[in-house]
Amino acid sequence: MLGPRGECLGLETFFNDLYRRGLKGEGVELIVTDGGAGLLAALPLVYSQVPLQRCWAHKIRNILDKVRKIDQSSVKDSLHRVMNAKHLVGARHAAKRFVEQWNRLCPRAVRCLREDLDELLTFFSFRDPSWRKAIRTTNAIERRFREVRRRTRPMGCSQTEPAWRGSSMRCSPMKNKQQGIATPFLVTQNF
Repeated sequence: MLGPRGECLGLETFFNDLYRRGLKGEGVELIVTDGGAGLLAALPLVYSQVPLQRCWAHKIRNILDKVRKIDQSSVKDSLHRVMNAKHLVGARHAAKRFVEQWNRLCPRAVRCLREDLDELLTFFSFRDPSWRKAIRTTNAIERRFREVRRRTRPMGCSQTEPAWRGSSMRCSPMKNKQQGIATPFLVTQNF
């Protein structure tokens, strides 16, 4: 397992390779990430101009890990009030209430939210509410990866890259259609 420094170096190399091959970040409106330390360190080195959205699902799990079991349901409800606010001002007010309510009992959980609040609220810069919902977590892309793994696992390790790409291209539109959404994710459209 690589540490954050080694992981950052590997990801920086990967992003620089993408950049050299033409993915310069122009037209990329947002990068949504789960918050891995290496990824967070490497992204600004290559794609500093692209806004970052931290995944709410991952952040909520991280925060709940810092809370007593008895308080987890209430803390989760408070976090959902931040995430599901109608607008940015409402989200910031809900975050302030979260801090006031939980700081004494769960200071580590509050610190975890405060550290990344701005990147958790990036999705509010998009006007369309359906886009806001789709981009505030990495769940949509993770569902597609899970489907690709499900389809490729029975094939064994002999699957070729073209076969994997074909499987990926078939999975993503199918899942999008099942969920009744347009495909806003570059990675699921352009192989």
